[in-house]
Amino acid sequence: MVPDGVRKQLRLPKLGQLGYVVADMDDAIAYYRNILGIRPWLLLEVRPEPCIQGGQQIHPTLKIALAYLGPVQVELIQVVEGESLHRDYVQQTGGGLHHLGFMVRSLEKRLIRCRDMGIGILQRGTIKDTGVTVDYAYVDTVEQAGTILEFIQWRVGPVPLPVNRYTFKLACSIGPKSLLKDRVVR
Repeated sequence: MVPDGVRKQLRLPKLGQLGYVVADMDDAIAYYRNILGIRPWLLLEVRPEPCIQGGQQIHPTLKIALAYLGPVQVELIQVVEGESLHRDYVQQTGGGLHHLGFMVRSLEKRLIRCRDMGIGILQRGTIKDTGVTVDYAYVDTVEQAGTILEFIQWRVGPVPLPVNRYTFKLACSIGPKSLLKDRVVR
């Protein structure tokens, strides 16, 4: 999906996520569940703080749904309110594949490598929910890779959190008994 030269220059790990922007989260989850058989979904409503886009602080509220298709996480994003790279995308295209995501242990190291290659940051933010922090950055790689790339770092406090289908399955199985109650859509 990403040209080998770009993959090598950025030292990309295996693809971790396919990110889709959708106009209606309920319709999108129903389609992926009922037509494609992808389930369960972890549904969150978040407000990344801080969230920087184009050098300006923005304050979007997003619905995010996560599931796994084999080893790859599928992310659905709907903008509930506020400005966002995602809102622009859904207005221009009607929605669809927005980015390829890569789970990394150090977001800062990845962004330094991008800067050294002349690749800019489109949007960067931090999401905190149920004790987990997710730091992310979308980088401007459409010219080099044909699409936007996202680097994603999950952690609990300062400790990196491995994100894969096994930890996701565990979170979904304990979800109804925890803070994730009513957020797991089977």
